[in-house]
Amino acid sequence: MTSLQTFHKIKDLQDREKKTKQKIYQEQVDQFETVATQLFEVLKEKEKAEEKFQEELKKATVQAQSFILHEQYIEQLDYNINLLQPKVQQARSEMEKAHQNFSSAYIEVKKYEKLIENKRVKRELWMKSEENKSMDELSTRQYLNYKNR
Repeated sequence: MTSLQTFHKIKDLQDREKKTKQKIYQEQVDQFETVATQLFEVLKEKEKAEEKFQEELKKATVQAQSFILHEQYIEQLDYNINLLQPKVQQARSEMEKAHQNFSSAYIEVKKYEKLIENKRVKRELWMKSEENKSMDELSTRQYLNYKNR
């Protein structure tokens, strides 16, 4: 029967690998959140700028220069949005990939934990069986010794 220590060493190795992958996953989540927050802020800024300009249009007449400045500002925000969207998608895909790696490492650790538990149970059953055999043999000897007297 293979030593449980061997399986414990393998499980420990897998556990270290899992922790490394978990750390990488957390870093990817943080990176995604940072980029997604930037995109959210730009989108929010664009929405506020458009609402503000609409309010100005409702209140009074607006100069042509204001239209031009507003349009340039919106174009700049759109440009920033178009730059950030691929970054968000890339960060999301990297985060999902890191999550898959972390999940597979977690599953491997669980497999070894289950394997160790099964081996431990088998060993206990085997030891109990050997103990019972030994007790039966001892009991038989005592009976035979008692009968031979």
